[in-house]
This record gives sequence, structure tokens and C-alpha cells, in this order.
Amino acid sequence: MIKRIIVGVIVLFISIPLMAQEEAIKLDTIFMLNRKKLVVQVRNISSSTVRYTNPATDETIMIERKQIEKIVFSNGRKEVFNKPIMMMVDEGAYQTVIVTDKKSDVEGLYEYGTIETQSSAGSRSAKAAKKSALIRMQKKAILLGAAIVYVTKEESIGGFGEPPTFSMVGIAYGYEPPKVEEKEEEKKEQ
Repeated sequence: MIKRIIVGVIVLFISIPLMAQEEAIKLDTIFMLNRKKLVVQVRNISSSTVRYTNPATDETIMIERKQIEKIVFSNGRKEVFNKPIMMMVDEGAYQTVIVTDKKSDVEGLYEYGTIETQSSAGSRSAKAAKKSALIRMQKKAILLGAAIVYVTKEESIGGFGEPPTFSMVGIAYGYEPPKVEEKEEEKKEQ
């Protein structure tokens, strides 16, 4: 009986350090642009490649940085290499609205109304002002339920020493007839 206890204690003391060594290997996560996720141990990052070790096979593999979206290291640090190829967007998000200057893009669609926007006051460059006005136009189009905006007028304002401003006017279009409120329908019936 005493021999079994002694053998059990010895096995316990030998196995604890072995388990501790397994836990000591912390793994990094590589998020690929093709949506694959690799849980590995990153060994080296160069200007064009990343070398890592697969913990299951202990083989060292090298991949190009242009295939990687980001790496999340075991200590929590993130390093972003490339933006994702596609981004999931909710159906009602402003990013789904298409803004065009071609009349042919909206032929056959239903007109929802006119939209006028101006960039935010905090724009520091003409490019930022245009982007701000564009986003505001897309957000107003979503509120109307539109899918496409045909831009009829663009104007950049601001000179030396003045903050840049960008204004846009467009017509919102959708794939279905615009929704009419119940009150307007009741007036037409009477």
C-alpha cells in the first residue's frame, strides 16, 4: 500500500512539470485574407514573408505577407498587414448605397426624392471634405429607403486659409415604388 502511494506521488511530481511545459507554449493566431485562421507559433516576420511553426507537426512554414490580413500574438498585440478583401455589411447600412454620376445607372428605377448634403465643418482637406459629404449623402439615402443616388451637382468651396467645404445634390432612387403614407392614400380615396 505504501509502495503504491510513493509511486503515485513520484508519477505526480514527474507529470506536473511536463504539463507546465505544454502550457508554456503560447500560440499566435494568423488571420488570412481568404478567411482562414491559423493557430501557430510565429517565428519570424520579414519585409515580405512570415515564418511560423505548426504546433501539430513542428514543421516550419513560410507564407507571403500579402496573403495575411492580421496576426494576433499570444500576448494580445495585433499587427495588421492588409485590409480584408470583402467586408460584411448590414442590409440597412449606408455603405450599401451606390453613388453615381451616370444617368444610365438609374434608368428604370423609382425616384425617392432629392438629397442635399454638405461636408462636416471639421474637414482638413478637400479630399476629406468630399468623403464627408459623400457619407452624409449615403446616410440620407438610407433614411429614404433608397439604394442608388444620382449626383446632379458637386461643388468644392474654400480657398487659402479657409476650411474646405464640399456640397452635393443628388436624386435618390430605389428598386421598388416609394412607400406612401396611409394618410395620403386616405385623402386620395375621398
